[in-house]
Amino acid sequence: MSRFLFILFPLRVLVACGWAAACVGAGAAESTLPKVRELQVMATTGSFTPVTVKTKGIVTWADPAQGKYFQIQDDTGGMRVEFTGADGPKVRDLVEVEGKLERGPYAPVISAATFVVTGTGERPKWENASGGGLLNGEYNGLLVDVHGFVRSAEIVPPNVFVVLLSSGSARITVRVSNGGGMDPKRWIARQVYLRGVAVPVRARSSLRQLVDVEVHGVSPEDFVEIGKEPADPWAKPVMPLHEAFQYRPAVSRSDRIRVRGQVVYHRNGIVFLNDGNSGIAVRGAGADKLKPGDEVEAVGFPDLEDFLPVLSDAVFAPLPSEGVNVQPKPMSIESLQGGLEHAAFVTARGRLLDRLQTPSEDGRGVLVLALNTPRGVFTAELEGEGAGIPNLEEGATLDVSGICLVSVDGVGTPTSFKILVPGPGQVTVVERASFFTVKRLLVMLSVALGVLLAVILFAYLISRRNLRLAAEMRERTAVTAERNRLARDLHDTLEQGLTGIHLRVHSIGPDEADASPETREHLQAVESLVRQCHAEMRQSIWNLRSVALEKFDLAEALERAAKSLTLGSHIRVDVRQSVSGRLPALVEDNLLRIGQEAITNAVKHADASVIAIDLQVTAGRAVLSVADDGGGIRKAAAPGHFGLTGMHERAQRIGGTLRVDSNSQGGTTVEVEVPLHNGHENPKT
Repeated sequence: MSRFLFILFPLRVLVACGWAAACVGAGAAESTLPKVRELQVMATTGSFTPVTVKTKGIVTWADPAQGKYFQIQDDTGGMRVEFTGADGPKVRDLVEVEGKLERGPYAPVISAATFVVTGTGERPKWENASGGGLLNGEYNGLLVDVHGFVRSAEIVPPNVFVVLLSSGSARITVRVSNGGGMDPKRWIARQVYLRGVAVPVRARSSLRQLVDVEVHGVSPEDFVEIGKEPADPWAKPVMPLHEAFQYRPAVSRSDRIRVRGQVVYHRNGIVFLNDGNSGIAVRGAGADKLKPGDEVEAVGFPDLEDFLPVLSDAVFAPLPSEGVNVQPKPMSIESLQGGLEHAAFVTARGRLLDRLQTPSEDGRGVLVLALNTPRGVFTAELEGEGAGIPNLEEGATLDVSGICLVSVDGVGTPTSFKILVPGPGQVTVVERASFFTVKRLLVMLSVALGVLLAVILFAYLISRRNLRLAAEMRERTAVTAERNRLARDLHDTLEQGLTGIHLRVHSIGPDEADASPETREHLQAVESLVRQCHAEMRQSIWNLRSVALEKFDLAEALERAAKSLTLGSHIRVDVRQSVSGRLPALVEDNLLRIGQEAITNAVKHADASVIAIDLQVTAGRAVLSVADDGGGIRKAAAPGHFGLTGMHERAQRIGGTLRVDSNSQGGTTVEVEVPLHNGHENPKT
């Protein structure tokens, strides 16, 4: 049995498919065009690219004066069609449409369409819609029946009657074609119902979110009155502003009230009126034409916007000026925070914390002042830059006068307020700011930090320089100590050894009888070599840097050397110097050695009573002179010692010249002159 059912089931499927295909083929001959809802689903599902489609429906709205598009509807939905032909269809025409299906800014549309009129018919049944349902897109493209109260009305050329309709909690714009003959004033505050098509007119295209919707009517017959305003509002008595939003028995939504006051401030299509006691915010056509100081009457609808009272859709009538401007009322911060002075003309006091310039639509900008009080912070806004306010500094105590604008939370509880200041004259400096304002303190702190950073940087650089100098001094001290040690070692070891070798060789004598000529020749060569090595070793010892120049300048070193040599004798030492700066080390060292040799010669050989040392250093030369009053030059120094030859060699080493002169009256003068280049730098240093 199961095997039979297994064979029978595919046969039944094949028969059913064949029957369905036959039905489709038969229906195709009649019409298989997709419905509007199918096209809407296609255009909004997944990734979609525009595609050419066909559909059909009845024209529910068309007006060649408003553009080359019309609305169609079938039993599943409605859609906008944008056509390319010269003439469009008429309302109630049955049409077949072919065009490009696109997603549209909010709802799908058919663009670049052509159409064929296949007949006429009756428009579909009206949907009873509320304002909220229209704004959430529920009735998009459908014929609707909307009830409400007319808030404002006007004729838009060429012949469109435009109405602002209050329906439920929403305000809907209604456009009635061919309504040029309707009287806008007659319809204000009337209760009406309208039959038309719900059309989205504004959307956030990138997000495809609906922003605003309109209802388009075909003719004045679709706009029907069902009630009118009980009485002419201009015939009603003027209502005090503080009573405008109080309870009144038997009041309907179509009742308007009449108020009177002086314009104190206007901003973004809203004017603030004040009658000397209270204030009110009024929105209506012509509000931007009013200016502060104008006396006006206004008739409008009392409304709540964000839980705050406003007289909406008002009509203004000018009054003769009384010549007296309304004065602001000084109010405590507690009263303003309580929300009872919304739209009132008040004066509040606070200490200026900060000011901020923000942009505005007119390009003038808005100056925002942040004011501190014991009860918290509030802001005051002034159009422009506030250039006419003297002594406006952070820390000053201000009285600001303007319109109190209260802010509320999601349940209507006042949370804060701000003051809309009409002009610079409404800001008064009660107490000037202390010199030590926050800004000045910040500037002073910045300067102090800058100075501190500079001092730290300077100290750091000085410490690095001192560390470098200390390292150089340690290195120089170590070098000096090593040189002195080396000089002592050479003197105590090598020089003494060479002296001993020289004496041994010299004691043998070149005239020994037992010595062969060859031996005597070798002995003489050894003696000459030892003498030469001894002289070179003594020369190296003298070339080592004097320790005296590490501690004293040249003149002091010469004076100390002369006094040490003349200590205990009758010789007087006179030192004169004229020195500008320190000489190069090599020049100083050689001049010291020359001076020491000259002083030594004067002490040992001249039998002098006075030794005069004169050191003159200028930018171009250095001159050292050692003079005595002794017996003059007697003999030159022995070979290997620092006599005149050694002094000449040292002078030549540093690029100088040495002169030794005997005075006619007795005594000797040793003078060495060294040219200096680039300050005190010698080319041979």
